[in-house]
Amino acid sequence: MTKRLPPLQSLLAFEAAARLGGITRAAEELALTQSAITHQIQNLEEWVGQPLFNRVGRGVKLSAAGELFSKTVDATLQTLLDGRKRIEPYRNQESVLLACPADFAAGWVLPRLPDLRALHPTLDVWLITRDELRDIDRIDVDLIVSSQDLSNETMVSVQWLADEAIAICAPTLTQTLQALPPEQAVLAAPLIIDEYASHWAPWLGDLELQAQRSVTLEDTLLRVQAAAQGLGIAMVPRSVASEALASGRVCALVHFPTQPLPSRWLSKSRLAPRTPAADRVYDWLLALYA
Repeated sequence: MTKRLPPLQSLLAFEAAARLGGITRAAEELALTQSAITHQIQNLEEWVGQPLFNRVGRGVKLSAAGELFSKTVDATLQTLLDGRKRIEPYRNQESVLLACPADFAAGWVLPRLPDLRALHPTLDVWLITRDELRDIDRIDVDLIVSSQDLSNETMVSVQWLADEAIAICAPTLTQTLQALPPEQAVLAAPLIIDEYASHWAPWLGDLELQAQRSVTLEDTLLRVQAAAQGLGIAMVPRSVASEALASGRVCALVHFPTQPLPSRWLSKSRLAPRTPAADRVYDWLLALYA
């Protein structure tokens, strides 16, 4: 950089005076004297080479240049705050950052967190809902649940949770549909369609063309919700429907053929864990399907 950056105190003084419209108020908020605030702003004006405020009675108002510069200062200070939030978990040795798809987090992880916290009451779980994260940078994530083996020189992955697509519907439809063979049941109630699936179920064949469709959705959780609201039959991963099944909001049509899905893999860094809690959660997850 060809020009030395201004001190942070000058930026804070400028931001407070701009937001509060006065030197006195800025001094009170920052617990400084008025002369100190004035001095900091003067230093900043020398650094930018032009006035940032105009005097208005006993207060101050941003100049045209000050209006533009305030946006940069606000963004800079917000970036610092965001950076602090990003590293906040490092202060807590009981924190663990678990990355997984949002539908899996809502349908499988959240319903099991009470059991985990019962074992470890001080645990601070950060759920990072990113689809198919492929790397651990030891800042943003400790553990990854994904549909792929991510093993490499820096990570170890274990095949963890076998999954399958199951047919679900609202309890009000269950008795009627379970009394019918699957081929008739799909004609007796509309289908809830996955926008990105080529077929509702491979075993349907030409029957899929005869079936009525109620709604097409790309989000798996929305398909579970649509089924719970009685809109028809959905084919969804058992793991994602876990909470809805346990709560009774939906029922599984157990006589419908299931479809195998890619296993869920659990990955962590080969290096020492960021916190002891990360290893405890990893061991707990493994033990669930040992």
